[in-house]
Amino acid sequence: MGTSVKSNRINVKNLVYTVLSTDTNAGVEYGDVKSLAKAMTIQVTPSQATGVLYGDGAQEENLAKLTGLSAKFEVNKIAIENRAEIQGHTYENGVMIYDKADQAPYIAVGYQIEGTNSYSEYVWLLKGRVQEGNQNVDQATDKINFSTDEMTINFIPREYDGYMEFTADTSNGDFYSDQAAAWLTTAPVTYPRHSETTTTTTTTS
Repeated sequence: MGTSVKSNRINVKNLVYTVLSTDTNAGVEYGDVKSLAKAMTIQVTPSQATGVLYGDGAQEENLAKLTGLSAKFEVNKIAIENRAEIQGHTYENGVMIYDKADQAPYIAVGYQIEGTNSYSEYVWLLKGRVQEGNQNVDQATDKINFSTDEMTINFIPREYDGYMEFTADTSNGDFYSDQAAAWLTTAPVTYPRHSETTTTTTTTS
């Protein structure tokens, strides 16, 4: 088992997404991996089901089970064609059309967390739907006020295997550079494998 060396998180970047096209007991398929936006902050909060069993006036069992993940993203700006795709709206002739019957598709979201000592963590959140996002827009004053986009995505387990997230860290010796290079360019049907042990996963579209 590899041992992790010291590294602390200092930056988040390379935010990407891919649309989940199939998720059944038989298998899972995604589309092409696409850039989403320049990341500013990402906050991932687990949802848990909890239960406590008492007997003779004392706790006999205290359990918590992960049921989902809620991720909040603040980014510079999401391109209109990407917003239309991840929110399930129609895009045509440079215009995004909102319809009351629109439903966001399931997507996977990946990103890189830079650390000190030239190490990085890599993340894929595997199956989530975007809530309609917030846009913060300020008027011009005596200084430049940049506006940003915010969105929340609620992630659930995949039907295929029950997985919700893949996370890796280059500060651990068991994770190799070829896996890191493939992480954000390859749809997360599974995580990229080290080339000396098995064939690296290819994008399914």
